[in-house]
Amino acid sequence: MFFIVCALSAEAKPLISALSLRRDNRACPYDTFFAEDSSSVLVISGMGTVAAASATTYLLTRFGFCPEKDILINFGSCAGKAPGIHLVNKIHDEVTGRDFYPDMLYDLSSCGLPLSSEKALVTVSKVVASLEDPSLLYEMEASAVFQAAARFVPPHRMIFLKYVSDSGTDDPKKITSALLTKWAEKHISTVISVLDHLKDVTEDDGAIDEDLFLGTALALRLSETMRHELHQLFVYAKTEEIDMEKLLSDLEKEGNIPAKSKREGKEVLDVIRQRLI
Repeated sequence: MFFIVCALSAEAKPLISALSLRRDNRACPYDTFFAEDSSSVLVISGMGTVAAASATTYLLTRFGFCPEKDILINFGSCAGKAPGIHLVNKIHDEVTGRDFYPDMLYDLSSCGLPLSSEKALVTVSKVVASLEDPSLLYEMEASAVFQAAARFVPPHRMIFLKYVSDSGTDDPKKITSALLTKWAEKHISTVISVLDHLKDVTEDDGAIDEDLFLGTALALRLSETMRHELHQLFVYAKTEEIDMEKLLSDLEKEGNIPAKSKREGKEVLDVIRQRLI
C-alpha cells in the first residue's frame, strides 16, 4: 500500500482524482482518502511541522504500515529556482539544525526523475520571501514527516516528491489554491509513473535470504537497530543484483566476521554499506 501525505487539499486534489480515491466519511481528525482496492491511502495534514507529524503518525498507525510491503510518499509544493518536480535526497530542518536522509534505493530515472532532478530541501517555519540558497528547495513539512515516520518506516521506504510553485514570495496569498492544483496537475503523470514503478520493483522486496541475514546478524552481534540497517542492505543488494553471499564470504576470509563485540559488529556493518554503495 502507498501511504501518501499532502499538506494541502489543493496539492492532493489531482492525485486523489488520478488514483480514484474515496473520502473516508467516518469521524477522522484529518481528511483521509482511500482506494477501494486498498492500494493507496492519503491524508491531508495541514501546513506546518506539528500538523505534518501528527497526521503522519495518525495515517501510519491507523492503517497499519508494513515496512516489508508499504511505501510512504510525501507529495507537495515548495519554493525553488529549478522548475519542475524533484526527488528529495536530503532534508534539513531549519529550526533544529538536524539533517535527514531518505535512502535513494530505487532508480526512478525511467519515471521522469533523473539524477539531475534530485535536490536537497530545507523545512522552514514560515513561507520564505526569498531563497537563501537558490540550489535548495524550501517548504514547511518534510522534516516532520520524516521524523514521525522514522518510528515505523525504513528510510528506503520514504519518497519525498516536491514540485516548485514559486521562487519565494512576501505575500503567501499570491500562491492560491487554484495555482497549487494547476501546478500539481502538471506533475501527476510523473507521480503515477513513480507509484507504478515502485509497485513493480518492491513486490518481493522482503524476499531476501533470511538464513544468511539472521546468521550474519548473530555473527556481528547486532542490536535491533543495526539488524534493521542490515536488512535494508540485504534489500539493496537484492535490488541491485549484488552477490551478498560473496561479499560476506570475503569479509569472513578477511577476518571481519564473526565480530568480537557489538562495537566491532557496527564497524563491519559500516564496511558492508561502503562496499555495497
